[in-house]
Amino acid sequence: MMNVISLRNVLVVVAIATLSTGAASAFEPPVFPLNEAQMKALEDYSAAKTEKAFAAGPEGQFSAQTGFISATVAAREALKVCDQNVSDSAKRCILIDLNGQRLPDAVQMAQLIRIDPGFLDKPMPVPDLVLDVDAWRAKESYRDKPENKAFAISLKGPWGRSWEGASLEEAEKEALASCNRHEPAKTAPCFILMRNGAAVPVEQLRANPDLSVDGQTTP
Repeated sequence: MMNVISLRNVLVVVAIATLSTGAASAFEPPVFPLNEAQMKALEDYSAAKTEKAFAAGPEGQFSAQTGFISATVAAREALKVCDQNVSDSAKRCILIDLNGQRLPDAVQMAQLIRIDPGFLDKPMPVPDLVLDVDAWRAKESYRDKPENKAFAISLKGPWGRSWEGASLEEAEKEALASCNRHEPAKTAPCFILMRNGAAVPVEQLRANPDLSVDGQTTP
């Protein structure tokens, strides 16, 4: 895993270096160049951990969203923040980087035909949750804990767990309370990912605009 991450970082550095030299393969959207501030933000963003996304607009606006456990949510937040003060729909932002990978011109151009910004204010599926090493290890060791137990996590990464609860409901409350004590959870409230030995079906989860998550149907 460390070798893969290192290779990704090397590729990002190469891409940024190419940007600064103005080579033909410059990292820029197809319809507007990146200004100096956007380029600097993109360079800073390249060093951040995944899951992450970078959006930019033709008026110089940009948003770098990093440290999530879902690339889908990171992309949504990047576009939402980047578009906050844009009144002209023709000058809205597009996503140009996802997890350190430049989006192809075809994908960038396809984004330019977005016509329904209302999607940013609706719950969206999160099929691509990615746990960091710490959360993954906690989740794996959780499997051996006695019931009643629960595992909670935030879209920003913090996690919490509880076992040997008086009831499953009590275990869930304790796991959520433990998770929500972490600073990042103040802006992305924790949600239940596992109950006893069963994971909440990912296809049920919906990320709300406020970064809370619904869809954990009570058993």
